[in-house]
Order: sequence, then C-alpha cells, then structure tokens
Amino acid sequence: MDETVDIPRSAYDEAVAIELRARRMLANAFCDFDVLLTFSALGAAPEVLASTGDARFNSLWTLMGTPCVNVPAITTSGGLPVGVQVVARYGEDATALSAARFVEDALRRYSS
Repeated sequence: MDETVDIPRSAYDEAVAIELRARRMLANAFCDFDVLLTFSALGAAPEVLASTGDARFNSLWTLMGTPCVNVPAITTSGGLPVGVQVVARYGEDATALSAARFVEDALRRYSS
C-alpha cells in the first residue's frame, strides 16, 4: 500500500478504464473459441519451492479475472513438469476445468 500512496487518482482511474476495455476485447476474442491453450511459464517448474516461478504467463489472466487451469504437459529429463494452461472466458470456470480434463486425457493417451 505504501508504494501506491503517491499514485494520482487520475492515473488509477485511467488504469481501471484500460482494464475494462481489455476485458471487453477479450470477451470478443472468446466469441470464436471456448478456451485458449497457452504456456503456463517460460519453462519447467522451479527446482526449489522458494518460489512458484515467473508469473508473466498468468498475470494477464489474473487481471482479466478469467479462470485458468495448469495442466502438466511433459516432464523434463530432470523430472520437472512443464505445463500448459487452459483459459476460459470470465465466469466459465466449469468450462476451463472440463477443457483441462480433456487436454490432460489427450496428453495421457499421446504419451502412452
């Protein structure tokens, strides 16, 4: 909170307006798709539990309020998972979970 004390109200209001415009644009993008499949992270999960890793592939979905589900896709030679993430439109949590299950089952069949 201390870091935001000097941000002018006008800058905050402008940021909120940009967020709302982005949410509308994303909703339009979902008109043609039920879900998006994207990277979860830059690579494999971190080796240590001190951090969950770089959040850059998830920050947008957090800002947009969309449900996203990580699905382990492959395992590195060191045994660490590399994931993909299923993203659904705002409020469509069940769709995200269903699509994630589909991807998980497909990956399991492919790797068998």
